[in-house]
Amino acid sequence: MVNYRGARTYSKESFVTVKIGYLVGSLSSISINRATFEAVRKNAPEGVEITEISIADLPLYSQDHDHDFPEVARQLKSAIEAADAVVVATPTFNDSFSGVAKNAIDWASRPWGQHSFNGKPVAVAGSSIAPHGGTPGTTAMAAVLAFGEAKVLETPFNLNVTETTFTPDGDFADDEVRAEAKAFIAALAGNAAV
Repeated sequence: MVNYRGARTYSKESFVTVKIGYLVGSLSSISINRATFEAVRKNAPEGVEITEISIADLPLYSQDHDHDFPEVARQLKSAIEAADAVVVATPTFNDSFSGVAKNAIDWASRPWGQHSFNGKPVAVAGSSIAPHGGTPGTTAMAAVLAFGEAKVLETPFNLNVTETTFTPDGDFADDEVRAEAKAFIAALAGNAAV
């Protein structure tokens, strides 16, 4: 794992455009994890493109599909593989990550021997109204991704969300949080560009 605090970071002068995909492990229309990652995206360094990889239409994974993946699962795998790096933003449910996030990882890891996260630079992010800021979910998700041999940043981006976390236009209200978001993405982009 690579710690983003003090790790090699992205600079526009050093690399070409870095494409980062992100998955939001929530289907909620008011997902604070989606809101958080949209704010993270707003603070990305110049030269970093960040795009959501939708998991909303994935059916539940079953090995019965391994011989003939549905189109939505093929699109998921293609989007992950086309990205230079990926972020999995997951809520914490029952002291772990969400079921829909795990379902997406299961689809991406199949068929056997075709794990889309294998060797991919990956980071995890999580937000919560609880003081832990989503730490239980991101810790568990990092372990799952590392099992699939993703190159996981050691330090996740965790955020305790309150009513004053975001500005009316969806950015972070706090300068320190904005700087932390930028450092997080710069480290992931730097890891992808190695």
